[in-house]
Amino acid sequence: MKTFAPLLLLVLLGGLAFYYTQADTKTNALSNPEEDWVMHVDDIESIHRVFIADRNGGTADIVKDGKKWIYNNKYTANPNVVSNLLQAIKSIRLKNRPPEASIPRMYEALSTKSTKVEVYGKNNNLLKAFYIGGVTPDERGTFMILEGSENPYVMHIPMNEVSLKHRFFTGDKKWRDKTVIELQPSDIASLSVEYPKRKNKSFKLKRDKRKWSIEPFFPTTKKLEKPVNQDLAEAYLKGFKKIGAEAIHFPNEQSQKTLNAQEFCILKMILTDGTTQQINFFPILKFASEDAETPLPVERYYAVNEKGDIFLTQQVVFKEIFWAYEFFF
Repeated sequence: MKTFAPLLLLVLLGGLAFYYTQADTKTNALSNPEEDWVMHVDDIESIHRVFIADRNGGTADIVKDGKKWIYNNKYTANPNVVSNLLQAIKSIRLKNRPPEASIPRMYEALSTKSTKVEVYGKNNNLLKAFYIGGVTPDERGTFMILEGSENPYVMHIPMNEVSLKHRFFTGDKKWRDKTVIELQPSDIASLSVEYPKRKNKSFKLKRDKRKWSIEPFFPTTKKLEKPVNQDLAEAYLKGFKKIGAEAIHFPNEQSQKTLNAQEFCILKMILTDGTTQQINFFPILKFASEDAETPLPVERYYAVNEKGDIFLTQQVVFKEIFWAYEFFF
């Protein structure tokens, strides 16, 4: 394998130079050159950061923050995707050492189609760094090479035939958490639900010591002189514990028309810590035919939060949030 060292040097210094975009001080991840096929990290609890970079300039920087993981220093990362990533890092194993004749093809794949992965522990201590290239003809093995090594290998996850490259990717749509609301009832001091086109259904719900009080959102709505059913109020607020979107949405020409139209619902929550969260729901209208004037029942909404993030949400999931004033009595 040493025969190909000059070629590999050109690959690593030239074709892979684009990866080094961050200025972190790193220790050598290759502790034993005789075991340069060992690319896994057994203890995933020791992992505090994973940095991924592809050849298109995309990056995914996943950093542990308490019980959550932060993506690209801005968004909460999707916990399921993070779990799959960590399990992949733990499970990577050697499938086979390639014959010498196949090594030039592996070098080529690593230089043109590779993804760089860096795995860090506490204090930004580098645990592993490797490159992931193409796949074997049967797609059951993935070309990989450990940083600092001259020897590429065919790696895999035992009992799993999916290419390793599918576990290490970039892009907001896949990495960002799709949770829209995640609050405990005790987090909420008050909230309002405004239906611009159904004003008499709109309401304000407020914590009054250990109880909840409710009143119409608009002064033109007649106030119901009845006691609030506290069990119903508590049941309603339990629906805020965790509710997610179908997908992260990025506006296009077609969706921008919907986002410029009238909201179906404006949900505003004032929390006990003094912060405010707001979500505006825009109905996605569909018609049975081009000539139809009345839209079909709404199945999806664009939900825009106070940060400007846009989510594609489903009526079947969020219907428990869309209560009316009279439901609480």
